[in-house]
Amino acid sequence: MRALRAIDRLDRRVHRFVTDLGAPALDPYTPKFVQATDNMAPWFLVSATLAATGGPRLRRTALRAMAAAAAANALSAGVKHLTDRTRPDLAGVPRTRIPYRDYRSSSFPSGHTAAAVGYAAGVAADAPRPLTALVAVLAGTVAVSRVHSGVHYPGDVLGGAAIGLAAALAVRAVVPPRPELAYGAETLPEDDHRAPVPGRDALSRGALPGTGVTAVVNPRSADVLPAAVAEGLPGPVAGGTPSRIARALPGATIVALSEEDDITEVMDRAAAAGEVLAVAGGDGTVNAGARAALEHDRPLLVIPDGTLNNFARTLGLTSVDAALRAYSDGRLARVDVGEVDGRLFLNTASFGSYPRMVERRDRWAPRIGKWPAFCVALWHDLREVDPVPAVVDGRPTKVWWAFVGNCRYRTHARVPALRESLVDGRLDVRVLGARSPFPRVRAVVDVLLGRYWRGEGYRERTARELVLTLPEEPRLLAVDGEVVEGSRTVRFSKRSAALRVFVPAAGA
Repeated sequence: MRALRAIDRLDRRVHRFVTDLGAPALDPYTPKFVQATDNMAPWFLVSATLAATGGPRLRRTALRAMAAAAAANALSAGVKHLTDRTRPDLAGVPRTRIPYRDYRSSSFPSGHTAAAVGYAAGVAADAPRPLTALVAVLAGTVAVSRVHSGVHYPGDVLGGAAIGLAAALAVRAVVPPRPELAYGAETLPEDDHRAPVPGRDALSRGALPGTGVTAVVNPRSADVLPAAVAEGLPGPVAGGTPSRIARALPGATIVALSEEDDITEVMDRAAAAGEVLAVAGGDGTVNAGARAALEHDRPLLVIPDGTLNNFARTLGLTSVDAALRAYSDGRLARVDVGEVDGRLFLNTASFGSYPRMVERRDRWAPRIGKWPAFCVALWHDLREVDPVPAVVDGRPTKVWWAFVGNCRYRTHARVPALRESLVDGRLDVRVLGARSPFPRVRAVVDVLLGRYWRGEGYRERTARELVLTLPEEPRLLAVDGEVVEGSRTVRFSKRSAALRVFVPAAGA
């Protein structure tokens, strides 16, 4: 107790020194600044700006920082209830500095400082340095204003800063920094680089670029191609991506999918008709194209034109133009494909609750959009879903969700992130099982905190094949995002280096 009293005396002495030293030029502004930081207003403003103007990485940074500020604010409020430190005596402080007439809560700790430091530490985890420095200066200004205005002792500010830092570290464990997005996984180059690339050797005979290419487009725009470009193209062709393909590859045959088309039949005809099959769309469309390309032994040109484009990005094809350049460069490579229950998958196949969530998302997407629909579906799943009975490699279990990836995924928390190789010959198997009592709570703990210890309900490994038995109907599988009905016994396997694809040239 004697040590605490000594610290308290020192704290009050430092406070008197700071307030007596003063800074008259700041006196008219300090109260206004203090009031402007109430209710975490500046942090909401910064987060909203990052969410509106930044990419996925900055949006994640904003989410983490806001969560850290909120946790720090709540924790400091709890500590205040456990302490009873009176506010500093404001009698000697110029009235122009005092933002409020009365502070009835405990002086320790400074909640404003806790939230500010929590937010700044959350931003510092992976934001660009200029942004980190700007937020750090703002947080430091908040801390200084609490003492300058006379409403907190320096020790209160230091205590708030410690709470903010602890909250940021805790939130970082749950929402870790996102790894740098370095697209372009390892692939297996074609053995004979001297062989002509299918569809490009016609250029030497004076043919138009793209001769021998059949491009199947899943339209995303209602614009119509200019008549000069559209003339002679079969079927209704929408603008946007089709027009860009037509300009870059005027010799290509472009086929637009409609809602009435059977995508499997269209892909089969397109692959049979040309030397190269090009597919413009999302992962589901690309999956159908890959099946046709394998069936007819055609190289596949993936043109990213969907919502997520996971497979295209993994190849390093981050835009339509990048894909068209890859074709022009003529660099072919081979990649693995996964197979489940007679169907191919390029990214992932899932069972458990995830297929139901995809179905619910697809029902809501036309009305409210895909991502809001995904959030609604996830919320319903967390409240309503029950684990699915399954036998995984002969081991009975109840599965919340299970993930099988085509090649090993780099783990981002418990969430599969990017792949560094598409030719490792392995399946990435991750299963979250239900455990009693409190199965939902334990599942959340296994997912969020499993980075620091191995939870019994969560298992991950790599394998060349996986055998699964689903005794109860419906036996739903999500294959590259498309929900299908599976059989009672499902076998996952790999076809190593089976698919030929166009990839960016080295250094592109």
